[in-house]
Amino acid sequence: MTFRISDQAFSHLVTPQKAILTLCLFAFLGCWPMNLIAQDSPDLAWKKPEGAALFEEGRGAFDAKEFANAVEKFKAARKQAKNRATRMHIDNWLLATEGANELNALIQQAKIGKESAAYRIGAKNYPRYSQSPIGPEYKKFLTEMETKLFVVLDDFERVSRRYSEKFGKKFIDDPKLVQQGKRALEWKVSSSASELKIKTLPRNMDSYKSLVMYLDMPKGGSAYQMVFVVPGTSDEGLSKVTTVQNAYIAQMKAHRGLKRIEVPLKNFKGQGNVEWARVKDFRIQFLGGKKFTAYIDFVALQK
Repeated sequence: MTFRISDQAFSHLVTPQKAILTLCLFAFLGCWPMNLIAQDSPDLAWKKPEGAALFEEGRGAFDAKEFANAVEKFKAARKQAKNRATRMHIDNWLLATEGANELNALIQQAKIGKESAAYRIGAKNYPRYSQSPIGPEYKKFLTEMETKLFVVLDDFERVSRRYSEKFGKKFIDDPKLVQQGKRALEWKVSSSASELKIKTLPRNMDSYKSLVMYLDMPKGGSAYQMVFVVPGTSDEGLSKVTTVQNAYIAQMKAHRGLKRIEVPLKNFKGQGNVEWARVKDFRIQFLGGKKFTAYIDFVALQK
C-alpha cells in the first residue's frame, strides 16, 4: 500500500505543527525515516552496482588495516556515488582511514618507549577523527595512554558536595560537553564564583612534567591563572590574590571554545618561599569579575 500526502494539506500549519503531525504519521505507519533513527548509516545510492561492491571492499581493507588499498577502493567508490549523502559517507570513511593509519603509527611509537610523544600527537589530532568510524578506537588508545602517563587530580566523575551550585559549579553528563569519561564540571563564573580548588595532589610533585586539562568557554571568558599553593600562602582567594606570597603561578589568556591546556611545570613561576615538594593544593582563578560559563574536565599531571 502506498500513501501519498499533498504538502498543500499542511500549508496552513506552522512548522512545529507540521513536524509533530509528520512524526505521528510515521509512527502510525511504522516507517520512521532512516535519517531520524540512523543518521550514521544513510541509504547509499550508486550510479552502478560496482559502487556498492567497491565500498564494501574498502571497508574490508580498512578492517584488515590495509589502508592504502582502502583509500583506493573508497575513492573509486566515491566516483560511483549518486548523491551528496553517499559522497559524505564515503568521505567520513576516507577520514577514518587517514586516522587509522596515524593511530597505527602512534601505537608503534608508544611500543618503543615514546609514549609521551605519541599521546601528545594523538590528543592534538583526535578531534579531527572523533566523529569518524575510527573515533572509538582512537579514543581507547588515548585513554590507555592517560592511565600510564597521568595522575588525575580531578576528572569530575564522582558526584559529591566538593563543588556546589551555591558557588556556580555543578556536575554535568552532557556528552557534547564531556571530554573524558561520563561527567565534567559546569562553572558559572562570576565575581563571587571565580575560583576552583583541588585539594588532592601527589605528595611529591618533583617527578611530574606538566599540568593538563580541558577548558571550554563556548562564548569566551576572561584571563585566568593556575596556582599551585604552598603552605603559608593566603587562603583568601581571588579578591586578595595580590597578597599571595608562596605559590607557583601560570598566567593564562582568555580563549573561546574548547581548548586542551598543557603547561609544563617549569613554566610556573615561583613566588616567595616555594618548593614543589611542599605544594598543598591547585587552583584555577578567573580574573576581572566577568560573568560567563566554562566547562572543566580531566585536570591531571603528566609524568
